[in-house]
Amino acid sequence: MVKIGKYDYQKSTSKSKKLMVIVEGKKIHEQFKDKTDIWKSKNHGDDKRRKSYLSRAKGIKDKNGNLTWKNPKSPNYHSIRILW
Repeated sequence: MVKIGKYDYQKSTSKSKKLMVIVEGKKIHEQFKDKTDIWKSKNHGDDKRRKSYLSRAKGIKDKNGNLTWKNPKSPNYHSIRILW
């Protein structure tokens, strides 16, 4: 388990994901590059790909029209801050 900020990240229990964080009792599974170094060997380091992802991800809204990258209960929040 690795603590970053106020969240504890650990290896995911899902086969297709890298990390898992529990926020208010909800498990959020993540994949891709991570700053926790749990899966450092699987990071790609492609800056162009990173910029493209971040520009797409910061435009994702929930059903109420709120940006998900600002909501800690959203997987997108953790993807942007930890994995990308």
